[in-house]
Amino acid sequence: MKERMVKNSITNTYNKFNQKDVTNAYQKLYSDFKNEKLQIIFSTLHNNIITCFNKMNERLPVTKSNKNYYWADESRILKSRIETSFRLQKELENSEYAFNIDDYYKKIFEQCLKFLKTSGGSEIPTEMEVITIYAEIPIFTSLTNITTPNTNQSYTLHLISSGSYGNVYKYYDEFYQCHFALKRLKRDTNEKEFKRFEKEFEMMKKINNPYILKAYSFNENNKEYIMEYADTTLEKYIDVNNPKITEQERINLGSQILKGISILWESGILHRDISFKNILLKQYDKIFPVVKISDFGLIKEVESDLTSENTEIKGSLNEISRLQKIGFQNYDRCDEIYALSRVLYFVATGKKNIDNAKCDFLNKGTDENIKNRYKSLEELRKDFISFVESIYHEKTP
Repeated sequence: MKERMVKNSITNTYNKFNQKDVTNAYQKLYSDFKNEKLQIIFSTLHNNIITCFNKMNERLPVTKSNKNYYWADESRILKSRIETSFRLQKELENSEYAFNIDDYYKKIFEQCLKFLKTSGGSEIPTEMEVITIYAEIPIFTSLTNITTPNTNQSYTLHLISSGSYGNVYKYYDEFYQCHFALKRLKRDTNEKEFKRFEKEFEMMKKINNPYILKAYSFNENNKEYIMEYADTTLEKYIDVNNPKITEQERINLGSQILKGISILWESGILHRDISFKNILLKQYDKIFPVVKISDFGLIKEVESDLTSENTEIKGSLNEISRLQKIGFQNYDRCDEIYALSRVLYFVATGKKNIDNAKCDFLNKGTDENIKNRYKSLEELRKDFISFVESIYHEKTP
């Protein structure tokens, strides 16, 4: 349904153009877009906009006291084309045709909308400066493509997952001959969400450990960053392979998860969103998969005051009833132990439901009395290993 609505929006925009205005003069600038109608739309918008800007440059006030007017026809056309650009951007958001408007031109668009009128001409503000004309630079850039700075090559992004705040894509970099992932915030996120997103990147980049997903570069304009690509989630891997996963592999996976969390704790960080989906796996030849802990959007720095009061409780495996009483801002290691115990039980058994589970380490790690929970990750690791070994020894005749 969404795909049909997106294509309908493109067709409607195309049909609204007067056919004598339609041009492919700048179509080559928009070859990254795989929809030919959209290429023509951008080419036409580009042509109309820079034509209007050229004429506006000729009409700019010479002095602060000098008033100059922009002609009625050009005012109407430019206003219409700017509004079309913003509307189309909104309608194609989060689709395979999502695009960005060049930052410089976006600021000019916003400035122009403040004084452009649909009739009678428009008075040009005295502070309006000469506009740089993009004769060979695209005004609109694809958000489903990425141009890497090292080679200036453009690669197609493929959506991996979509959340309430952003999307994750993958692409194949021909220079490095491997896949990378790209995480991008949605456009309508607020400043606080952007700050957390930025902090998530900084934390991932700072921690250099094989069990933590690595982040590489941040693009503030596009609200996105490039990171290491992992092949699958812990959830998918165990769901698919559970019957054939060996005792040693389960112990190996669980131990890696605990090592990754240990690194975070040693760095003064609580993850707060440990789940089957946020633990990723990178697969190699002839060795067990390597755990990559990801998604640091809810992290809490023990010494930081960034976590505000009345923070909404999140995290699919967290103990909601306890956190509702104490507040998410007071999340502690005993709460991390709760979620970890549930993940490790899944690693050991392939089961997500913990109701009536007969598992000593799970019972201790999720005990309602937090004083009875594990005080250290090493203690939890030992009991996890003992439980896995007991399962396989029971199976052995």
